[in-house]
Amino acid sequence: MKRLAYTLITMLAATMMLAACKDRTPVIEISPDKSTLVKENMINANRVVIQSESTQIDAYLERRGWQMKSLPCGALYRMKSEGKGDLVQPDDTVIVTYRLEALDGTPFYTRQTDTLVVGRRQVTVALDDLLQQLRYGSQAQMIAPSNSAYGVVGDGDRVASRTVIVYDINEIKKNK
Repeated sequence: MKRLAYTLITMLAATMMLAACKDRTPVIEISPDKSTLVKENMINANRVVIQSESTQIDAYLERRGWQMKSLPCGALYRMKSEGKGDLVQPDDTVIVTYRLEALDGTPFYTRQTDTLVVGRRQVTVALDDLLQQLRYGSQAQMIAPSNSAYGVVGDGDRVASRTVIVYDINEIKKNK
């Protein structure tokens, strides 16, 4: 009888221990060597994406015969017409009207108008950097690699993850 009670108590204790372990999130430890390997793989994957996008952009520019200037964020731009107004400054509130498409010509937004504060990167890093190079009234075109556009998440609506985008800026006005 004692033996049966001991066996039942042991089984009950083992069951309770297993149930308690089941609710815990397992901890996965990555050794320093594996952590370094993971980082290196991520860096290499990003290099491949950047090189692929660069090749696509170069082909796009060659087809159109465009000469472009570089922005600090890695985007490229060219002036269609220089505006006669003042230079756009950080903290200016501007109204920007533009067309946005993919490198293959697929339109995302055929006429988008945004009111934004320059320097706060409210739309994309590339658009913000471009605005700070322009005068009010300017028209420009810009190609933004995914890392200075909408990145790995896209815009949550029409622009997919890791998409190189082409801006066609039609109007820049100061918001009064």
